[in-house]
Amino acid sequence: MAKKFSITIDIGTTNSKVSLFEIATGRLVSRENFQTSKQQDQFGELFDLDKIWHQLLEILTTFVANNTGNIDSINISSVGEAGVLVNSQGQVVTPLIAWYDKRAAEYVNALTEKQKQRIYEITGLPAHTNYSLPKIKWLVDHFALSEEQALTWLNIPDLFCFYLTGEMKTEFSMASRTMCFDLQQRCWSQEILAIYQLQEQICFPQVIGSGEIVGWTSTGQSDLLKEERISVRIAGHDHMVGALGIDIHEKDLLNSTGTTEGLLLINNQPYLELKSFQESLSNGIFTDPHYYTLFSSMPTGGNAFEWYQNFFNINQADFEQDCKELYQQYLQDQISLEDPVILIPHLNGSGAPFKNGRSRGLMYGISLETRREDVLLGIILGLCLEMKQVASCFQMEQVKRVIAIGPVIKNPLWVQLKADALNKEISVTKMEEAVSFGALKAAYPDFSYPTDYQVIKPNAEQVESFNKLLDKYSYLYESKRFLVEENFHQGSLDEQTALGKSL
Repeated sequence: MAKKFSITIDIGTTNSKVSLFEIATGRLVSRENFQTSKQQDQFGELFDLDKIWHQLLEILTTFVANNTGNIDSINISSVGEAGVLVNSQGQVVTPLIAWYDKRAAEYVNALTEKQKQRIYEITGLPAHTNYSLPKIKWLVDHFALSEEQALTWLNIPDLFCFYLTGEMKTEFSMASRTMCFDLQQRCWSQEILAIYQLQEQICFPQVIGSGEIVGWTSTGQSDLLKEERISVRIAGHDHMVGALGIDIHEKDLLNSTGTTEGLLLINNQPYLELKSFQESLSNGIFTDPHYYTLFSSMPTGGNAFEWYQNFFNINQADFEQDCKELYQQYLQDQISLEDPVILIPHLNGSGAPFKNGRSRGLMYGISLETRREDVLLGIILGLCLEMKQVASCFQMEQVKRVIAIGPVIKNPLWVQLKADALNKEISVTKMEEAVSFGALKAAYPDFSYPTDYQVIKPNAEQVESFNKLLDKYSYLYESKRFLVEENFHQGSLDEQTALGKSL
């Protein structure tokens, strides 16, 4: 008799989810959520590996114990870029640096323009601290790891698969977030490792397809799971797995929302031209390795709402009520976009077309009359204008459908403002956990689950208002960009010197 159930794991930046599904129907049997624990060290932020693994193992053990002999697979997806180095004895010898941590900036800043362009030509990624390779170099240097010791880099899903099976493998969409994987040759790039003088020390695991079997729990480290022979698989990078979950097609633009936001296209060829390099767009390989991805993250998304709640000391219910009241006012034309508060939402750095971890947020339009709800509207307007700015880097004229997944589906104000900002219909999936369904689909390609959408149409009058707002936003964006440039202080000094000579 075939086993009935499958477990999916989604390790997110803020929260993690473990779901038990009935394979034949896609029925959710059980789900457990836990906060993705973090730690601070003197350099920045880490994911708390021991605590995350302990919580994950406890849930897995419970699911398996309650369904003995009836679970077929465990399928893991997660954020990209974050991982650890493992020695030849299988011991983790470094901490798990958060993907957004900027401690490795010196290793990116030291690259020449020629090296940055070569990295893009090979990996399709703009050199940035988010990606794995600068983190690897930082770990090697700061933990004084012996050059004679061979070390293997494991992304989060790779590591948990190793714990569960004893096998070291990774998956295409995860590999293509390391800044060390040759997109077109489909192999690890020794040339890029040599740029950081790591070619003799750092190894990467074999790359397999999304949903392929890495190994079995019967050979893993967990005594509690060894009695069961459950296949363990890597689904992939969460944004890409979510796209698979809603059955994305070419000419669909996916807007994946969560702690951060992302825009994603799939295509049968990578976008490696100079324009994509200059605009810091990220290429990769999709969960279906026949396709390439073009992706841009917006480092601030739902975390802006968390900041709003903390800043004004309100709870989730108050935040939702604020959104609901603003939405009703917006539908009734009681909100003018003539001169609103606007936030440039670089609360955690910026994405395309000016990808920079040092960029910071800017709020314009505050007066003595500004109320809390005005600030909230400014945050959502800013998120939508930032998305419009990022979307301008994509070939929007070829996009037939914009699909939104994630927390945005529960915020009708945010969705409507997105539609008005892009002047595009937004297809909102009613599937709350697209990543979980994507992981299920990766493991079982014949699995079929109907996806229902609610289509939100743009308001023609508000579209025009957004076009005018974008002019103001772009001016503020470019002005603020000048503050972040490396030569800002020297440029300011030169201007003052020139002014002094003219007087």
